[in-house]
Amino acid sequence: MYQKISMRIIILILLCFSFQLSYAQNYSYAQLDSLGKNVPVENEESIGKLANYFQKITNNKNYQSRLVYSWVAHHISYDDDAFNSHVFNDPSAEAVFKSRKAVCAGYSFLFKAICDELNIPCVSIDGFAKGYGFKLGMPVTGVNHAWNAVQYNDQWHLMDPTWGSGYAENINGKAKSKSIYNVYWFDVNPKEFLFNHFPDSSKYQFLPKKVTREQFKKMMYFETSTVFQMGFNVDSILIKSQTDPKFSLPTVFNMESVSFKINSAPYNKIIKAASTLYFEIEQLSNDTIVLLNNQDLILFDNKSGNTFSKTMEQLKLGELHIGILRGPEVEIILSYKVI
Repeated sequence: MYQKISMRIIILILLCFSFQLSYAQNYSYAQLDSLGKNVPVENEESIGKLANYFQKITNNKNYQSRLVYSWVAHHISYDDDAFNSHVFNDPSAEAVFKSRKAVCAGYSFLFKAICDELNIPCVSIDGFAKGYGFKLGMPVTGVNHAWNAVQYNDQWHLMDPTWGSGYAENINGKAKSKSIYNVYWFDVNPKEFLFNHFPDSSKYQFLPKKVTREQFKKMMYFETSTVFQMGFNVDSILIKSQTDPKFSLPTVFNMESVSFKINSAPYNKIIKAASTLYFEIEQLSNDTIVLLNNQDLILFDNKSGNTFSKTMEQLKLGELHIGILRGPEVEIILSYKVI
């Protein structure tokens, strides 16, 4: 009898230990994205059940935040009809969870509601975003967007689950959303975030030196998620934009996924033909990255491993592009003007 009870206790201890190991498991963001995207349907019956499912995966607040971000970005579709007609549906978390459709406020409210269930400190932030349809010089008054910040590891982290779910294109004068999961908008550097997100309350800038609305209006407008994922440094851009009134970044084209990182490249869109320029990139995929000076195709030299470089001299007047070789054509990613 004593041996049976002892054996039962040992089994229970081993099961508990195994559960604790699973509960404390380290995950990559890619693993968490997959778990957040592929939640069993029986765990999606309510916000509470969904949060409970995430709680069973991990008690790490960073990991839980990523699971919430992945689920919301993958499972909520942007409501193009509401945006285009300006007739908006109920943005409450429960309504959005049920319909699986929303504009930015609904994304933000639902994200916060799931975080609340997980006891993750989270705020929904109203403000102005330089997003779809924005052009430099337009007024930046009022509120046109909503996003979130969550607190874990004793710090606040900015994220935009709406933009994380994809982006909109102008089709015949109307917004048409394209669902492309974008990891960039999870835990964004506050300096980078402020290039196109201006919170109504300055405390949500999460910066020691606050930026005014007028300063925000004058800040250059560009596709931040692509620019910074490519490797352009936010501090260098801030310094150059504040010290050189003629400074302008090269034209950056939106990418569904960034397949290379720039270690070295000119930051200014305008480059002189007589300049000596040094480009260095790190390949993150099997894509062939090339330079294109007008119609001249130029291959990078292998420096070491996945790092490639090229020194350019005596450029032809016109344009210089960095792109990806797609068969006989080049998909342009970055464009400079050569004078």
